[in-house]
Amino acid sequence: MITQAQGTVEYQESGDGQAIVFVPGSFSAGSSWRNISTPLSERYRTITTSLSGYGKTQERRGPEGIHLEDEMNVLEAVLDRAAAPVHMVAHSFGAWVAIALAIRRAPRLLSLTLLEPTAFNLLEPGGESALSQEVHAMTDLYMTEWNKGHPQAVRHVIDFYGGAGTFDSYPPAVQEKLMSQTATNVLDWKTGYATSFKLAELAAVTVPTLVIYGSASNRAMQRSNQLLVDHLPRARLMTLEGANHFMIGTHAPELTQAIEQHTSAPTG
Repeated sequence: MITQAQGTVEYQESGDGQAIVFVPGSFSAGSSWRNISTPLSERYRTITTSLSGYGKTQERRGPEGIHLEDEMNVLEAVLDRAAAPVHMVAHSFGAWVAIALAIRRAPRLLSLTLLEPTAFNLLEPGGESALSQEVHAMTDLYMTEWNKGHPQAVRHVIDFYGGAGTFDSYPPAVQEKLMSQTATNVLDWKTGYATSFKLAELAAVTVPTLVIYGSASNRAMQRSNQLLVDHLPRARLMTLEGANHFMIGTHAPELTQAIEQHTSAPTG
């Protein structure tokens, strides 16, 4: 655990070797990486954390704060504790924060592996206005229902990522957990949409980058990830067959293999 004036930051590490920092997205904590980080800890020093308001990382985003700065500070605290160049593996909103960190603070990274980063802000400048509007329509409905006090407003996000009926397919305990974390997720969306990069800014990310999206994910996710790869200097795209946004839980062996291949590849 890392203790700061702004609150605690979750930090757990295992193994020896080059460091891999695992960054989860919304509704997730460092433990969500267990089925991937545990086998990799046999040859790497694996480090897990959580973003603000999840796991053991305290919420530090205040009403008047600059929320992306707060989230980057969380990751920077983890990198300071690691005290070495790291491979960073990040999912969803966590991957968007990782991109921001790479652009704005240029940490010592060996590589990036980004699993379905929520790069929806790239759709409009990338000429995908219709897809951008689809995402905004979903989030507008989500925020409207949340502000009206609808307890299951979060179903719109879960079904957007997993397909219609995904929320209803979950056991009641899982639904309750998601509903209890909705306020934090609303902050995540506000943080993400308050951050807009020009496509040219992505040229600053010069480390080898692997972007992975699922073949069963929606078109907005796939296209935003393709735009990201198109504008990162050393990026490649991988499609994970049969997966959607919740791939960490459904395709851990395939992701473990892809991460190991990417992090062990020559960097020259």
